[in-house]
Amino acid sequence: MSIFRTEKRNTVIVVFLAVLLSVYPALLMNSAKQNMLLLGVMAISPIAIFLSQKILIKYDLPLIVMYVLMLSFPLVFYPTSVRWSTLIYTGMFICLFLAYIRILYSSELTVEQFKNLLKWLIYLYAITLLVQLTCFFLGLPIFNRINVDLTHGFPRLNALGPEPAWTARILSLFMLLYCCLSDYLKGYKVGLLEIVKEEKWVCISYVFVIIACGSTTGLIFACVLLCRFINIKSILYVAILLFAVFSLGSIMEINSFNRVTKFLPALFTLNEDMIIEADGSGASRIVPTIATLKQVSLTTLDGWIGHGVDADMGIYKIGSIKTNGGAFSLWYNYGFVVQIIYLTYIIWICWVRNEWTLIAMAILYIFGGVTLNLQLLWFLLAMCCTYKYVISNKTL
Repeated sequence: MSIFRTEKRNTVIVVFLAVLLSVYPALLMNSAKQNMLLLGVMAISPIAIFLSQKILIKYDLPLIVMYVLMLSFPLVFYPTSVRWSTLIYTGMFICLFLAYIRILYSSELTVEQFKNLLKWLIYLYAITLLVQLTCFFLGLPIFNRINVDLTHGFPRLNALGPEPAWTARILSLFMLLYCCLSDYLKGYKVGLLEIVKEEKWVCISYVFVIIACGSTTGLIFACVLLCRFINIKSILYVAILLFAVFSLGSIMEINSFNRVTKFLPALFTLNEDMIIEADGSGASRIVPTIATLKQVSLTTLDGWIGHGVDADMGIYKIGSIKTNGGAFSLWYNYGFVVQIIYLTYIIWICWVRNEWTLIAMAILYIFGGVTLNLQLLWFLLAMCCTYKYVISNKTL
């Protein structure tokens, strides 16, 4: 009975942690826009690791090696650059994730429970955005306002994310995993028409958020998600759906639809100035990665040991905005080995057989400005681990 109660309790804790990583409540944000409740949970997460008395080599070792190198290289070669706040924050995220894995694998979370959790989170995002839009058009204070843009036509609102682009990333991952779970339960790959017919309100909620939050990133992620369903039979339906969505976006005068048609061609040129001219907001996530890649090398000592903690801050400027090193931030700060461990770990966590869209989304996360000390990265890893756990035989 004791084991049974522990598994039940851990299931509740897993759901709580999954929700905590998935939402950004303005009420709990500090001046740096960090979730104070999440910080508190991060601070006590080492206790869960200690109490579990388990060593999970495949999860623990890569992160421990990476973190030791992140501590060692700056301390030895750039001691004046050491910023303990940055390094401790990274350590807290690592501890939170490793604690989450231990609790997850000691829980009774099922496929049905995880699917229902994703469904209600999608609903909550849609309801929150609907409330925000209502508040905006009625001239009321905007509920859960964090980072919004009210100056370019149709308002760009954050829903339960910290900003529209992050909301789009979160909802797209939710929707992809929801579709994967539907496939698993049915025993075959569900087609687009079938998923729309059987999960009408989930699909409506997702499309509503992607369109109404006004994020160019959201449109790109939605297109990747749609590619999952493309085959000879469905290509016409996908084309009709895309036409309908873009038409609706134009009717609603949401400028993200115009921005994406300018941004994608510019992105393929890899020319920083052209990308910035096409879409400054999208450029702030992509251009730093391109600029940093031009400044790292394997032929110098700095390429292997980095330049020190937070050395990439201000490495590139977009107008008056100073950016970090983007997807290659760790390479610039801590060296090539740290960067490779980081990328390999993420790809390993997000790899699912016959589900290329999950890796595609993970790559879009990494190369779209999601770095190590952001909640969104650990949300990605936690959700992918949870999905792989519930469809597995639940053994480490």
